[in-house]
Amino acid sequence: MDGARPVRHDWVYLGAGWADQVRSPPGPDVVTQVTAWREQGRPFAVARQEPEDADDTLRLGLTLPGRRHLSLHVALSAVERHLPPPTVQEVRASAPAAWGPALDDVIALGSALDLTVGVFGSLAWQHRSGAPYVRPLSDVDLLFAPARWSDVERLLFGLEAVSRRHSVVRLDGEVLLPDGGAVSWRELALEPERIWVTGPRGASPRTLRELRALFPAEP
Repeated sequence: MDGARPVRHDWVYLGAGWADQVRSPPGPDVVTQVTAWREQGRPFAVARQEPEDADDTLRLGLTLPGRRHLSLHVALSAVERHLPPPTVQEVRASAPAAWGPALDDVIALGSALDLTVGVFGSLAWQHRSGAPYVRPLSDVDLLFAPARWSDVERLLFGLEAVSRRHSVVRLDGEVLLPDGGAVSWRELALEPERIWVTGPRGASPRTLRELRALFPAEP
Protein backbone atom coordinates (compact mmCIF):
# COMPACT_ATOMS: atom_id res chain seq x y z
CA MET A 1 0.00 0.00 0.00
CA ASP A 2 1.29 3.45 -0.93
CA GLY A 3 0.47 6.78 0.71
CA ALA A 4 -0.75 7.74 4.17
CA ARG A 5 -2.06 5.25 6.69
CA PRO A 6 -5.85 4.74 6.37
CA VAL A 7 -7.89 6.25 9.20
CA ARG A 8 -11.37 5.64 10.58
CA HIS A 9 -14.11 6.02 7.94
CA ASP A 10 -11.64 5.50 5.08
CA TRP A 11 -12.21 2.60 2.69
CA VAL A 12 -9.68 -0.08 1.81
CA TYR A 13 -9.34 -2.86 -0.74
CA LEU A 14 -7.61 -6.02 0.46
CA GLY A 15 -4.97 -7.81 -1.56
CA ALA A 16 -5.18 -11.44 -2.66
CA GLY A 17 -3.14 -12.68 0.33
CA TRP A 18 -5.19 -10.96 3.01
CA ALA A 19 -6.15 -14.23 4.75
CA ASP A 20 -2.49 -14.92 5.54
CA GLN A 21 -2.17 -11.54 7.23
CA VAL A 22 -4.97 -11.61 9.80
CA ARG A 23 -3.93 -10.68 13.33
CA SER A 24 -7.03 -11.77 15.26
CA PRO A 25 -8.18 -14.98 13.54
CA PRO A 26 -11.83 -14.70 12.41
CA GLY A 27 -14.25 -17.61 12.35
CA PRO A 28 -14.72 -19.70 9.19
CA ASP A 29 -18.00 -17.97 8.36
CA VAL A 30 -16.35 -14.54 8.54
CA VAL A 31 -13.57 -15.70 6.22
CA THR A 32 -16.19 -16.97 3.75
CA GLN A 33 -18.13 -13.68 3.80
CA VAL A 34 -15.01 -11.51 3.56
CA THR A 35 -13.61 -13.61 0.71
CA ALA A 36 -16.85 -13.38 -1.26
CA TRP A 37 -17.08 -9.62 -0.67
CA ARG A 38 -13.50 -9.02 -1.76
CA GLU A 39 -13.90 -11.18 -4.87
CA GLN A 40 -16.77 -8.93 -5.92
CA GLY A 41 -14.31 -6.04 -5.96
CA ARG A 42 -15.87 -4.34 -2.93
CA PRO A 43 -14.06 -2.39 -0.20
CA PHE A 44 -14.08 -2.48 3.61
CA ALA A 45 -14.50 0.41 6.04
CA VAL A 46 -11.69 1.32 8.42
CA ALA A 47 -12.86 1.01 12.01
CA ARG A 48 -11.62 2.48 15.28
CA GLN A 49 -8.38 0.92 16.42
CA GLU A 50 -7.96 -0.49 19.92
CA PRO A 51 -5.39 1.01 22.33
CA GLU A 52 -3.31 -2.17 22.33
CA ASP A 53 -3.17 -2.55 18.53
CA ALA A 54 0.24 -2.54 16.89
CA ASP A 55 0.98 0.31 14.49
CA ASP A 56 1.35 -2.10 11.57
CA THR A 57 -2.20 -3.45 11.91
CA LEU A 58 -5.65 -2.20 10.95
CA ARG A 59 -9.16 -2.97 12.13
CA LEU A 60 -11.81 -3.11 9.42
CA GLY A 61 -15.57 -3.45 9.35
CA LEU A 62 -17.88 -5.09 6.85
CA THR A 63 -21.56 -4.32 7.22
CA LEU A 64 -23.54 -6.67 4.99
CA PRO A 65 -26.76 -5.51 3.29
CA GLY A 66 -28.80 -7.44 5.88
CA ARG A 67 -27.16 -5.28 8.60
CA ARG A 68 -24.89 -8.05 9.90
CA HIS A 69 -21.60 -6.49 10.99
CA LEU A 70 -18.31 -8.35 10.65
CA SER A 71 -14.97 -7.27 12.11
CA LEU A 72 -11.51 -7.97 10.76
CA HIS A 73 -8.04 -7.31 12.21
CA VAL A 74 -5.30 -7.49 9.59
CA ALA A 75 -1.73 -6.41 8.99
CA LEU A 76 -1.45 -3.05 7.25
CA SER A 77 0.38 -4.83 4.43
CA ALA A 78 -2.86 -6.68 3.58
CA VAL A 79 -4.25 -3.43 2.17
CA GLU A 80 -3.85 -3.02 -1.59
CA ARG A 81 -5.21 0.54 -1.83
CA HIS A 82 -7.46 2.89 0.06
CA LEU A 83 -9.92 5.72 -0.54
CA PRO A 84 -11.22 8.60 1.58
CA PRO A 85 -14.90 8.73 2.57
CA PRO A 86 -17.12 9.58 -0.42
CA THR A 87 -18.42 13.14 -0.54
CA VAL A 88 -22.06 14.18 -0.48
CA GLN A 89 -21.76 15.15 -4.13
CA GLU A 90 -20.52 11.65 -4.97
CA VAL A 91 -23.27 9.77 -3.12
CA ARG A 92 -26.19 11.99 -4.10
CA ALA A 93 -27.13 9.80 -7.08
CA SER A 94 -27.14 6.73 -4.80
CA ALA A 95 -29.60 8.31 -2.34
CA PRO A 96 -33.42 8.18 -2.50
CA ALA A 97 -34.81 10.98 -4.66
CA ALA A 98 -36.75 12.39 -1.69
CA TRP A 99 -33.47 13.12 0.08
CA GLY A 100 -32.18 15.28 -2.78
CA PRO A 101 -33.23 18.72 -1.48
CA ALA A 102 -31.72 18.04 1.96
CA LEU A 103 -28.46 16.81 0.46
CA ASP A 104 -28.34 19.84 -1.85
CA ASP A 105 -28.63 22.09 1.20
CA VAL A 106 -25.81 20.18 2.91
CA ILE A 107 -23.66 20.60 -0.21
CA ALA A 108 -24.41 24.33 -0.22
CA LEU A 109 -23.54 24.59 3.48
CA GLY A 110 -20.22 22.83 2.89
CA SER A 111 -19.44 25.20 0.01
CA ALA A 112 -20.28 28.26 2.10
CA LEU A 113 -17.90 27.09 4.85
CA ASP A 114 -15.27 25.80 2.40
CA LEU A 115 -15.62 22.30 3.88
CA THR A 116 -15.52 18.94 2.15
CA VAL A 117 -18.53 17.00 3.47
CA GLY A 118 -17.90 13.27 3.66
CA VAL A 119 -20.43 10.49 4.14
CA PHE A 120 -20.24 7.22 6.06
CA GLY A 121 -22.84 4.69 7.21
CA SER A 122 -25.55 3.07 5.08
CA LEU A 123 -25.51 5.60 2.23
CA ALA A 124 -21.73 5.30 1.87
CA TRP A 125 -21.95 1.49 1.91
CA GLN A 126 -24.62 1.61 -0.79
CA HIS A 127 -22.52 3.96 -2.91
CA ARG A 128 -19.25 2.04 -2.52
CA SER A 129 -20.69 -1.46 -2.98
CA GLY A 130 -23.69 -1.02 -5.26
CA ALA A 131 -25.69 -3.23 -2.86
CA PRO A 132 -28.94 -2.02 -1.20
CA TYR A 133 -28.41 -0.57 2.28
CA VAL A 134 -30.58 2.53 2.59
CA ARG A 135 -34.02 2.07 4.14
CA PRO A 136 -36.87 4.59 4.50
CA LEU A 137 -35.82 5.45 8.07
CA SER A 138 -32.06 5.45 7.46
CA ASP A 139 -30.02 8.43 8.65
CA VAL A 140 -27.47 10.26 6.55
CA ASP A 141 -24.15 10.10 8.41
CA LEU A 142 -22.08 13.16 7.52
CA LEU A 143 -18.42 13.89 8.22
CA PHE A 144 -16.92 17.37 8.66
CA ALA A 145 -13.38 18.55 9.43
CA PRO A 146 -13.53 22.29 10.23
CA ALA A 147 -10.20 24.05 10.72
CA ARG A 148 -11.40 26.67 13.23
CA TRP A 149 -13.78 26.67 16.18
CA SER A 150 -15.75 29.54 14.62
CA ASP A 151 -16.36 27.24 11.64
CA VAL A 152 -17.63 24.55 14.03
CA GLU A 153 -20.16 27.02 15.42
CA ARG A 154 -21.29 28.12 11.96
CA LEU A 155 -21.52 24.49 10.89
CA LEU A 156 -23.72 23.48 13.82
CA PHE A 157 -26.02 26.46 13.24
CA GLY A 158 -26.30 25.57 9.55
CA LEU A 159 -26.95 21.87 10.17
CA GLU A 160 -29.71 22.63 12.64
CA ALA A 161 -31.32 24.95 10.08
CA VAL A 162 -31.13 22.33 7.32
CA SER A 163 -32.57 19.71 9.67
CA ARG A 164 -35.55 21.94 10.47
CA ARG A 165 -36.26 22.47 6.77
CA HIS A 166 -36.11 18.79 5.82
CA SER A 167 -37.90 16.28 8.01
CA VAL A 168 -37.84 13.54 5.35
CA VAL A 169 -34.38 12.41 6.42
CA ARG A 170 -32.39 12.69 9.65
CA LEU A 171 -28.95 14.26 9.32
CA ASP A 172 -26.49 12.64 11.68
CA GLY A 173 -22.71 12.30 11.69
CA GLU A 174 -19.51 13.60 13.22
CA VAL A 175 -17.23 16.60 13.48
CA LEU A 176 -13.57 15.60 13.17
CA LEU A 177 -11.18 17.24 15.62
CA PRO A 178 -7.61 18.41 14.93
CA ASP A 179 -6.17 15.59 17.08
CA GLY A 180 -7.93 12.86 15.09
CA GLY A 181 -10.88 12.45 17.45
CA ALA A 182 -14.53 12.77 16.43
CA VAL A 183 -17.73 13.92 18.14
CA SER A 184 -21.39 13.67 17.20
CA TRP A 185 -22.47 17.01 15.74
CA ARG A 186 -25.88 16.67 17.37
CA GLU A 187 -24.32 16.14 20.81
CA LEU A 188 -21.90 18.99 20.25
CA ALA A 189 -24.78 21.32 19.32
CA LEU A 190 -26.26 20.77 22.79
CA GLU A 191 -23.08 22.27 24.33
CA PRO A 192 -22.85 19.72 27.16
CA GLU A 193 -20.24 20.11 29.89
CA ARG A 194 -18.67 16.81 28.80
CA ILE A 195 -18.97 15.02 25.49
CA TRP A 196 -17.95 11.55 24.32
CA VAL A 197 -15.04 11.63 21.87
CA THR A 198 -14.18 8.72 19.61
CA GLY A 199 -10.44 8.78 19.08
CA PRO A 200 -8.22 6.99 16.59
CA ARG A 201 -7.72 4.46 19.40
CA GLY A 202 -10.48 4.00 21.95
CA ALA A 203 -12.98 6.59 23.20
CA SER A 204 -13.26 8.85 26.24
CA PRO A 205 -15.24 11.82 27.60
CA ARG A 206 -13.78 15.33 27.17
CA THR A 207 -14.93 18.76 28.25
CA LEU A 208 -16.16 21.32 25.77
CA ARG A 209 -13.29 23.60 26.84
CA GLU A 210 -10.80 20.86 25.95
CA LEU A 211 -12.34 20.51 22.51
CA ARG A 212 -12.18 24.25 21.84
CA ALA A 213 -8.50 24.28 22.88
CA LEU A 214 -7.65 21.81 20.11
CA PHE A 215 -8.36 24.44 17.47
CA PRO A 216 -5.95 27.31 16.68
CA ALA A 217 -6.50 30.63 18.43
CA GLU A 218 -8.46 33.18 16.42
CA PRO A 219 -8.16 36.97 16.51
